[in-house]
Amino acid sequence: MRLEALEAIENRDWKRAKDILSSWAAPDIAELFREIDPKDRPIILRLLPQDLQADVFFELDGNTQEYILRSLPDEYVKSIVDELDPDERTRIFERLSPRLLRRLLNLLSSEERKEALQLLGYPENSVGRLMTPDYVAIKQNWTISKALEHIREWGKDSETIDIVYVVDDKWVLLDDLPIRKLLLANPEDLVQSIMDYEVVSINADQDQEEAIKLARRYNLIALPVTDSEGHLLGIVTIDDLLDVIQEEHTEDFVKYSAIEAPPENIEFLTNIKEAPITKILRSRLTWLTILLVMDFITGGIIRAFEDTIARYIVLVTFLPVLVDTAGNAGSQAATLVIRALALETVRLKDWLYLLGRELMIASILGFIMGLGISIMGIIRSGSLKVCLVVVLSMIINVIVGSLVGVLLPFIFVKMKRDPAAASMPLITTLADIIGTAIYLGIATLVLGL
Repeated sequence: MRLEALEAIENRDWKRAKDILSSWAAPDIAELFREIDPKDRPIILRLLPQDLQADVFFELDGNTQEYILRSLPDEYVKSIVDELDPDERTRIFERLSPRLLRRLLNLLSSEERKEALQLLGYPENSVGRLMTPDYVAIKQNWTISKALEHIREWGKDSETIDIVYVVDDKWVLLDDLPIRKLLLANPEDLVQSIMDYEVVSINADQDQEEAIKLARRYNLIALPVTDSEGHLLGIVTIDDLLDVIQEEHTEDFVKYSAIEAPPENIEFLTNIKEAPITKILRSRLTWLTILLVMDFITGGIIRAFEDTIARYIVLVTFLPVLVDTAGNAGSQAATLVIRALALETVRLKDWLYLLGRELMIASILGFIMGLGISIMGIIRSGSLKVCLVVVLSMIINVIVGSLVGVLLPFIFVKMKRDPAAASMPLITTLADIIGTAIYLGIATLVLGL
């Protein structure tokens, strides 16, 4: 079917393409969009049934969404935007240019525009940007029968009815109830008779990552969002949280690889086939330039010890393996710490304890690596002194590299920066500088120069 769809689009057989794609799921159609000419994407979207257009549009990457919005007339754009859920609309709007955003806001009804502006008014990456006001709330003094009748009337427009929220007359959140609990209760009983008043909620101004942690900890499919006084404002559902998790993982991954990109525009890095070359260049150039300048320090250290190297040229053959091993050990340590910090199994106060543990682990690893390189040290150099230099340097470099890998993430957290920014290239570059200095310093001392 995929090949048939592509063939129909290529031959401009729009009727056949419509017949094929109308029965597809939205994510499958969005995936097909990556394989077709960008100029054909607005046409294909217009061919789809109206209820499917918005679902497909939301699945597309930001660049494709913006291209389609600019390509279609207002009436088609309005039909798509009107079908989007409020939280989906916010996710799209926050990525648009101001001019395009104004155009779309003007297409909304006054009520929808007010709702959109309210959600956009929350801080960037806050839960308020993620929530939807489409939920079902009931009162504690209602009977179960009245509550179920209310759910039937308003549930069709709700993001989910798996969970129903109980509020008081001032709309303060009191509890959340699984729908099955209401269905199995006596219709004549009051809602309060099945309440336990234990509800997990989050403030609208809190970071989206906090919502992910709460949903994971309490196995929630939806998380109620409140203001500072406990009034229920909306909910965040698990599908939205999964999207955020994917974005956060992408953000951490590119940071750990020393790629610079603003969080609100991070998705272009996952669509590198169509991303503008200038954007990719800018994202990679910053850290490469910084690391290049740092590498000049390594060259300066080597030049400072050129007399030692000139007399024992064999030392140069061991330099790559020593600094690479130290960098790899540091990257391993940093990866473990960054992941533990992300899962909150480790906190900033634990830095000294982990540093002590890593010192013990790195010492053992260093001795094992030192033993492994000692054989090659004797074979290559034929000198016990040179072998001793190589073994000592390996042990110390592995220890120092590992300790740097543990400390850097904690330093970034202390500076209120993402610990993932303690990237692998940064750690390996520091290992190059420190490892080279240690190695050639030990060589100068041991070899008597």
